[in-house]
Amino acid sequence: MKIEKTNLDSKGRALIPKSFREAIGLRENDPVFVSLDDANNALILSQYSEKNLFQITITMNDKPGTLAWLATVLYENSFDLIVTESHSVLRTKGAVWRVIGAFKEKYDVVKLRKKLLSKGATVVSIKKL
Repeated sequence: MKIEKTNLDSKGRALIPKSFREAIGLRENDPVFVSLDDANNALILSQYSEKNLFQITITMNDKPGTLAWLATVLYENSFDLIVTESHSVLRTKGAVWRVIGAFKEKYDVVKLRKKLLSKGATVVSIKKL
């Protein structure tokens, strides 16, 4: 892992070192996500190229295997994960999984929501970005 020091300007912008941008092929005006990992007090920068992005937020029971079942449902519905984050809200009681991605084929949001609910989700929010 490479580490370089940089500073924030008055608008909260940080310069990404040129060597880092070149290493991952990041260019001016490329779209990126900035995620807050508040548990580790860190920011995560992720690039993407997809046009029709969706954010799916799933509240679920926190039983072993639930996340895997839900991931399988997304896969079966041609949803390509780009950014994903999950955590337990209350151990063994509930968890939240947030995903950002794109559908690679035609999709039916109503059918997807019903399938996720049948596999352990308790609340499903699907939002086009």
